Amino acid sequence: MARTADPEQLTGEVIQLGTVTSVDHVAATCTVEIGELTTGDLPWLAPRAGGVKVWSPPSVGEQCGVLCPEGDLANGLVLLGIWSDANPPPSADPATVHLEFPDGAVIAYNHSTHALALTLPAGGSMAVDAPGGTTWTGDIALTGKFTASDDVLARGISLKDHKHTGVSAGAAQTGTPV
Repeated sequence: MARTADPEQLTGEVIQLGTVTSVDHVAATCTVEIGELTTGDLPWLAPRAGGVKVWSPPSVGEQCGVLCPEGDLANGLVLLGIWSDANPPPSADPATVHLEFPDGAVIAYNHSTHALALTLPAGGSMAVDAPGGTTWTGDIALTGKFTASDDVLARGISLKDHKHTGVSAGAAQTGTPV
């Protein structure tokens, strides 16, 4: 790229708007179309890339900015997250943090109502791997089947191993579990 001494031209080329045209997930780079020009492979900026890592690669067709130090497009950095007609915001609620995925899964938290919603598409599943256990506080409403591989305890009484008092043959009912 030829260098210019014109400060206005340099300033105008420092940040340019474009659209992602391809993504190399292994190299964590993408190409961007800026008008009639398509860039070479450029890295995109991630929210975190140190001890904490966030992997959220761009999508083809996503609008972006390209930060070009000194107007040099070859050393550009892709700035993601610009809404467009093709990719409008998923919410207009200022109290909601909303993550939406291409298959329709949604994680949404509304800090005004203190409500967290997790929505998975048909056939979706959720797994929690917590060897130390999990703790839930509050009521749980379940629609569907609950399967336990070992046992279920209610107030210390085992569903699998509990005994009943007052057992008698016939149509009589047993007493409460002990």
